[in-house]
Amino acid sequence: MDNEQARALLKKYNSGQCTEDEQALIEQSFFAFNEQDIEVSFEKLKSIKKQIATELPKPEAKMSFLKISVAISTAAAIVAFAIYLFTPRYENNIDKSLEIAGKIFSKGNVAVITLSDGKTIELDKTKVGIMVDGSNIIYNDGSKITAANPTAYQSISTPKGGEYKIVLSDGTKVWLNAATVLQYPTSFRDRTERRVKLVSGEAYFEVAKDKDHPFIVASRNQDLTVLGTHFDVNTYESTVKTTLLEGSVKLNLNGKNDSLKLAPGEQSATSGTSFEKSEADLGINLAWRNGKIKFRNKDIKSILQEAERWYNIKVEYENGMPNIHLTGGISRKSSLATLLKLLQMSGIDFTMKEEQDIKVLIIRS
Repeated sequence: MDNEQARALLKKYNSGQCTEDEQALIEQSFFAFNEQDIEVSFEKLKSIKKQIATELPKPEAKMSFLKISVAISTAAAIVAFAIYLFTPRYENNIDKSLEIAGKIFSKGNVAVITLSDGKTIELDKTKVGIMVDGSNIIYNDGSKITAANPTAYQSISTPKGGEYKIVLSDGTKVWLNAATVLQYPTSFRDRTERRVKLVSGEAYFEVAKDKDHPFIVASRNQDLTVLGTHFDVNTYESTVKTTLLEGSVKLNLNGKNDSLKLAPGEQSATSGTSFEKSEADLGINLAWRNGKIKFRNKDIKSILQEAERWYNIKVEYENGMPNIHLTGGISRKSSLATLLKLLQMSGIDFTMKEEQDIKVLIIRS
């Protein structure tokens, strides 16, 4: 398979015309190759490519190269296909935009606590999380941050590009994605229910079991009630999406009698008028929780909206929105350049500029 064949196969995938074997080959290649920041010299790439090519069967039909995954091991197929797609980038000089993007990373563990009296505390970037213990707030390593009013509500917020973990006073663990705000009481003692509010953004919950005190997550347009389970609530867009990994949850629309129960592997979506239930793509929907950004047959706008949140950039479209859907995956520790290389490989032209201390990605076509 040469570069043109690889690109033709990618184009066929993006248009939804691939066979199951073709689709599996492409997705395995993307997810395995792009999630790693591996520096490999161009000479090494050519060597690997040549070695793998000798193991491939000779073409017997027009599309015989699609049998690659049968002819060699899965690992070799992934490497081979990734090399076919990415080799051209090593042959060319890296342009200024990729140089700029190569210096743009996420902020990592960054968050701010807002106490009930309005005082704010910037959390330590070297720590991975905090624990709320009644009248105290402490880091996950046991070091104390501050004393708190045991009956008050507080909030924790992450900026664009930030993330943080919090353990609530009942032992419930919550992971906050970028640009997220969560309100919670410092203690659930003497309360008939354990209620928190996801004001904005996205959070993943592992709820401590307590059958006598239901755990409730209030968010835009809905209340979610559980006794003990693992789930994700995403409020980034106008539609609130809830994805269930383990246990069961019940959703209620605010001000309405409509309710919905989810089983593991299911997802609900609501804009406030009704619920829609579907099978969840857990590998994609929960990728952020595992430190990755993944997308499957997703439009450019949705992908770049996530990039805006994670890399704290601004995206503009010079000639309208390209009608392209992509599949890929990168580590959230990767620079923005890793993502831009995927866009460039798919024929998307772009440039970057700095505008009042904000990096702007301009999509030209």
